[in-house]
Amino acid sequence: MSRGRSELKASDGLNVLASLVTGRRSRWVLIVVWLVGAIALVPFSSKLTAVEQNSQSSFVPSGAPSTIVANIEGQFPSLNRLAAIVVLYRKSGVTSSDLAYARAAQARVQALGLAGETGVTTPALSPNHDGVLIEVSLGANTSATKVAADVSQLRASLAGHPAGLEVGVGGPAAILADTASAFAGIDGILLAATVLVVAVLLLLTYRSLFLWLFPLITVGLATLLGQAGVYLLARGGFVVNGMTIGILTVLMFGAGTDYSLLLVARYREELRSEPQPSRAMAIALERVAPTLAVSASTVILSLLVLLAAQERDIRALGPVGAIGIAAVLLGSLTLLPPLLLTFGRSAFWPLVPRVGQAPRARRVSWSRTAAWVAAHPGPLSGAGIGALALLCLGLLAYPPSLPQSKGFSGQVPSARAQTLISSSFPAGSTGPVVVATRNPALLPEAESLAAGVKGIAAVGQASVHRGAAVFQATLASAPDGTRAESVVAALRSTESRHFGNAVLVGGPTAVQIDLNQAASHDRLVVIPIVLLVVLVMLGLLLRSVLAPVLLTASVVLSFLAALGLSSLAVRSIFGFAGMDSSVALLGFVFLVALGVDYTVFLASRIRQEVTGDPQGGVEVALGATGGVITSAGMVLAATFTVLGVLPLVALTELGFLVAVGVLLDTFVVRSLVVPAVALLLGDRFWWPWAPSAPAKPGGARST
Repeated sequence: MSRGRSELKASDGLNVLASLVTGRRSRWVLIVVWLVGAIALVPFSSKLTAVEQNSQSSFVPSGAPSTIVANIEGQFPSLNRLAAIVVLYRKSGVTSSDLAYARAAQARVQALGLAGETGVTTPALSPNHDGVLIEVSLGANTSATKVAADVSQLRASLAGHPAGLEVGVGGPAAILADTASAFAGIDGILLAATVLVVAVLLLLTYRSLFLWLFPLITVGLATLLGQAGVYLLARGGFVVNGMTIGILTVLMFGAGTDYSLLLVARYREELRSEPQPSRAMAIALERVAPTLAVSASTVILSLLVLLAAQERDIRALGPVGAIGIAAVLLGSLTLLPPLLLTFGRSAFWPLVPRVGQAPRARRVSWSRTAAWVAAHPGPLSGAGIGALALLCLGLLAYPPSLPQSKGFSGQVPSARAQTLISSSFPAGSTGPVVVATRNPALLPEAESLAAGVKGIAAVGQASVHRGAAVFQATLASAPDGTRAESVVAALRSTESRHFGNAVLVGGPTAVQIDLNQAASHDRLVVIPIVLLVVLVMLGLLLRSVLAPVLLTASVVLSFLAALGLSSLAVRSIFGFAGMDSSVALLGFVFLVALGVDYTVFLASRIRQEVTGDPQGGVEVALGATGGVITSAGMVLAATFTVLGVLPLVALTELGFLVAVGVLLDTFVVRSLVVPAVALLLGDRFWWPWAPSAPAKPGGARST
């Protein structure tokens, strides 16, 4: 339709939507419904933190060996515990006063009366007399919040130790407590940082005193809706952790702000040709709503593919993210338009769009950029693809998996305690290997095999209970490093060769191995399905076969380039000990799924404009969409970098990867490579159904 159209032609669904959001009374009803609904949902969203599961063992697939071993171990009252290891260390050797302090510390810990405490061992002196260990057993089924409180009391009770004696609390309980502390207040900190970043970027984008508020209000209320839905998911059995909630907040603000930018840009464009704001909004919805719906549907379907993942926290992130995207799409289509129409053109003050007014000049002229791309499509496409391919070489430096104790951005007490323990005791003391069988007759040989595995420092006494048998083995190395994983893998192989699945190996190191294996499975399964979803959705939208293939390939190339650059950054800039096993998969899903937003917006506009004039159509489309796509890309990238404010390496790595990928996709792929390739191929880009409608008289084009 041309700008001079006298009537709005839209589908029945769009007519209903337009009449609802633009009606004088109905738009107020929608605003009231959203406000009342948000108030009603606050109690649900506020309970979300209470249903978090942050223990690594809760992420492992239910059929994994370490999970089966944990279930067997849970049958033993004496073993069904979470250990907090109190360590005392003096490099020159512990003194008599140190030992006296250790005995007093044991008494103080017992006197604390911790709710989860099931036992406190007597102080154990290290072989070289430079360290002392006291093991405090906490209830294995105690909540992370309660464990954190218990560990905090433990640490406080150790005050007043002799000068020169180093004291710490480590072990699985301390790691879980430090993780819980890292997630404490995550909602408030992350939300405040995200809102601040988005507000600043919207102010810079709109240069309006009021306009930036409407997207924030929309996304804020939609976030309450999304969080309430996620709370119900968690109550239904999905494993939701602090990282999931943090990603949800960033995802909703990033995607929701993008949708708002696209709608507001088209609304402002129509206000320059339509005297009635309500009619301009109806036209904007007619042109943008289908694109947003397809884009959001693609993201939702891509996220739901995560239900095929084995890692339980990653599997839950699929429906969690899908709920978030659906909520912000609903808000963008049913709340943002009424809010904007309530203030009419004055919402844009002081840069109010008038009928017949030319678009204001921008610092970056996308019309000139489009003309430059049109003049040099070959060199620009070659240079862009070459640069991305060069960045892919960074994958050669892809770091190993991240040890759990190194998962914090700064030094945490549990990591320091592990260092002290490793200085005087076998480093594996804090996370023993657990070997379990339901056939006690196999115990003697299983113990003998374990003792013969290189890297096993000691094998403990076995326990038999109700037809099951368990014994523990102490590693010579720290339980969360690649060396420990090699030893446990060798132990598993040895036991398996002799007993098959009758003897299984678990414990903290085995949990990490099982998580790494699940992550490898998830990448092999999820990535191809996501690509298929994107291909099908783009094919349906663009009515083409070749264009979706090329566009999907461009997204994959930008992802690999971003992953290569992130690999270098993890090693050389951040200095992290490795890359979390979930980062690559989540980064892929977010970049491919969210990158579809810009792909759909640009490609659908090119499809509208190229009828009868492929080159001129690409120029018009890039000139019209370049500004809003880059603005949306910068907002999305900035929101994901906010994940770096949290003291967790995995979130910092994920935020960096997605931010870099979005910027590459926005400024290189969407702005240069895709238009250049479309220009080089012409109508062949849309094979086999190229646009064929003639150009309109006088050069008028669809918008």
